Amino acid sequence: MNVLGWVAVASFAACTVVIVWVLHRTFQYVYVKVSPARINDDNSVVSNFIELLDEARTSMIVYDDGNDMDGAVYNDCRVIEAVRRKLRSTPDFELRCLFNCNDDVKFRKEFTDEPQVDIRTRIDVDRERKVHYQIIDGGIKAYLSRRELGSHLRRFKIVDCTNVSKRHRSRVAGIVLRKHTEDFATAFSAAKVRD
Repeated sequence: MNVLGWVAVASFAACTVVIVWVLHRTFQYVYVKVSPARINDDNSVVSNFIELLDEARTSMIVYDDGNDMDGAVYNDCRVIEAVRRKLRSTPDFELRCLFNCNDDVKFRKEFTDEPQVDIRTRIDVDRERKVHYQIIDGGIKAYLSRRELGSHLRRFKIVDCTNVSKRHRSRVAGIVLRKHTEDFATAFSAAKVRD
C-alpha cells in the first residue's frame, strides 16, 4: 500500500471516530424526560416545590412572582419548613430566589437574613414573561410553569436530565435549560436586594 492509501485509511478511521463521538454526545438528549404540560393548583405547586427542593443536592434557583395572595407558595408553612430542613441538613446548599414582586410574603420574612438564601426583586419585570421556573443543581431537573399574575391555576411541565450519563449531564442540562439559566443569571445580578 502506498502513502496515499495509508492517508486514506487514516482519514477514514479518524472520520469514523469523530462521527461516533458526535452521535454519542447527541444521543444523550434522548435521556432527557419532559413531562406533558399539565395544569396544577396551589397545593400541587407546594408539593412540586418541596419535591424538587428535596431532590436538590447543591443549589436551587427560583424565578416567580413572589406576590402576597391567598394560597401563595411563598406563604405556605410547609414550604418554609421544607426550606428550613434543607438548610439544616445541607450546610453548603444555596437557594437563590428572583421575584417580580417585592411583597411581604412569609418566605421573605423568614429567610431574608439567612446566609444560604439570597432573595432579590427583578428590576426588568416584563409581564409578558410568563414562564416561571425552579431549577436544581445547575439544570439537572426543572419545574417550568406558566400563569397569569394572581391566578391559582398554572400550566407546568417538568424537565428531567437525571437519566443522562453523568459525564454528559451538565452539558446537556446547560443546553436544554440555557434560556432560563441565562435569564436568571443576568436578571439576578442586576436585581435589587431588599433593604
